[in-house]
Amino acid sequence: MSEDLMVDDLEEVEDQENPEELKRLQSDLLERCTSASLEAEVKEYFDGDTYVSVGIPNGREKRWTSFGSAEAIKEILEIDFEKYVFLGDFVAIANYSENSIEAVVRAINGMPRSFLHKRLFGELSEEEDLEPIVLEQEYQGRNVKIELGEASNSLRLLARGPFGRHGALSIRVTGLNINQHNRSLEILKKLTDSLFFQLDLQDGFALTLVRDRRHTRRLGHRPRRGPPERIELEFPKIEFDEGPSSLYWYARSALGMPLLQFLAFYQVIEYYYPTYSQEEARRRIRTILKDPTFRTDRDADIGKVLTAVSGHGRGFGDERSQLRATINACVDANNLREFLTEEEERTDFFCAKQKGLTDHKLPINNRDADLRSPVADLIYDIRCKIVHTKGESEDGEVELLLPFSKEAELLFYDIELMQYVARKVLIAAGAPLSL
Repeated sequence: MSEDLMVDDLEEVEDQENPEELKRLQSDLLERCTSASLEAEVKEYFDGDTYVSVGIPNGREKRWTSFGSAEAIKEILEIDFEKYVFLGDFVAIANYSENSIEAVVRAINGMPRSFLHKRLFGELSEEEDLEPIVLEQEYQGRNVKIELGEASNSLRLLARGPFGRHGALSIRVTGLNINQHNRSLEILKKLTDSLFFQLDLQDGFALTLVRDRRHTRRLGHRPRRGPPERIELEFPKIEFDEGPSSLYWYARSALGMPLLQFLAFYQVIEYYYPTYSQEEARRRIRTILKDPTFRTDRDADIGKVLTAVSGHGRGFGDERSQLRATINACVDANNLREFLTEEEERTDFFCAKQKGLTDHKLPINNRDADLRSPVADLIYDIRCKIVHTKGESEDGEVELLLPFSKEAELLFYDIELMQYVARKVLIAAGAPLSL
């Protein structure tokens, strides 16, 4: 964390009424840090008041955390802060002696904290303490536990700043043998990617790990109809590839940036082009070779094989055919139709020409039509208008889609479709969880 003056520190300065006590406490904190081989020093605020800046290990780097008031130093001295390290650029800590990892989380779509708590923990009276959601699983002879609830005192004290207040929500993982920063960070990301994706699929809202002092724009989400019900979670069973998972959450958090959202979801799908285009190429080659009339000494027949395996980049076939192959492999035709017809507005949108976006319409009214290829063509056409200077259409050249343009604001349903397809591709490529 930066050494810059923070809101909490400003409030702490006002509490510095006993300079002698503060000096003694600062000395105690410096002594604890020296004994633990932690870098620490007393520094001055702009008004002359002092604070202790402590460098907590964070992989090969340090994250500096400030303690200004006597009360803040008293609190940190009451815990074994020397045993904690920060993880990556998240508001997250690990304690190797306790084999524990904990990170601050928030709703990705700006859901009010009271509503989020109701969804996760049910109705609570003011007198009731929040009972955390606990998920347990035996893994290689160890009892691995995930707890979703109020942030621990240790996390609140070390996080400081805007995340140091009571009421922060955190996820805590215990039971795994950890002793290294990158491994701990990998476990945190792997488990939260899987658990939060489960939440997103199940209830249409998602949690995200909070990054240290990083303010990201949040993705708005149309809430599901009906009264809120308490959700039920289970221990994660599936893990997802880190690259496309990161792109998926990037897209989910890109509020007010429709072009960025669309492309990030597209890149989730694009990640798997080599996998599924190869399957399609193998199928085509087998079909050609099984033909009784195929002859190895005939150039035309060899040309058919070359056409089937002609690759662009890492995949086989051009980008449009790779997109089709991936969607055909990962998306069920009936489920896709169900998604496109579950809301009348969505159906009407895709049945009509999307002026300024694409000339492709989906033949939803033809009940026998497999919509996967038309969807691939529609997605590819919009993708080209975003990334290319000009795109081809039946009416000639169409200018690219520009950020903040009227056309870009019409991408709402297309982004919903992209998110749906990206989810299906992630699910299809998921593997049993391995920690």
